[in-house]
Amino acid sequence: MRYGQYCPVAKAAEVLGERWTLLIVRDVMEGAHRFNDLYAGLPGISRTLLSGRLRQLVGDGLLERRESNGHPEYWLTPLGLDLQPAVFALGEWAVRNYGGDPGRDELHPEVLMLWIERHVNRDALPDGRLVARFEFRGSRQHTRAWLVSQDHSPRVCHDDPRFEVDLVVASDVRTLHLVFAGRLAMSAALREGSIALEGTMQARRSFTRWFGYSPFATAAREALAG
Repeated sequence: MRYGQYCPVAKAAEVLGERWTLLIVRDVMEGAHRFNDLYAGLPGISRTLLSGRLRQLVGDGLLERRESNGHPEYWLTPLGLDLQPAVFALGEWAVRNYGGDPGRDELHPEVLMLWIERHVNRDALPDGRLVARFEFRGSRQHTRAWLVSQDHSPRVCHDDPRFEVDLVVASDVRTLHLVFAGRLAMSAALREGSIALEGTMQARRSFTRWFGYSPFATAAREALAG
């Protein structure tokens, strides 16, 4: 896409204005580096289009393609890293001016779990292994997911990992989205029962410390507080 204008805003739009491009950059910033991880976090994109956008971002110098154990990975270049403050500021601007509760077509439990995984407070995870099973009430698809942490390294599974479960987190997708986004306090959701925890006292207490929130959750709380 070219605008034919000698303007930095036009140039930025030429690089980042194509559909999905900015979301791909966002996900790489948040730790998704392999093709399948990027694809899983972008419902609605085709694999062909994702491949094309990645090639474009590499060609524009924002991403570099690396090999890791025989698998290609995509990492931000210094040019891409330079975008981080702008992307974060754009997200905060949207929270302040266009923030609202998610629509039904925006409720994706599998994507939400990826986001939670990326933003888990790893320092608050217990030593050894922790297995938390998330159960989504009223969801027709992906009604369960497991977050498995081994030595402070979390990973989400949508197939039963066959480990003993330490904690069960029961909620509906909308409520968990609102808590993740900072639009509903975790304490309120637990108090009213829209999030219910089952497990040992230690596992239940640690959940509120390691649960991963959106990087825009603070801005959302401030916007709601007025």
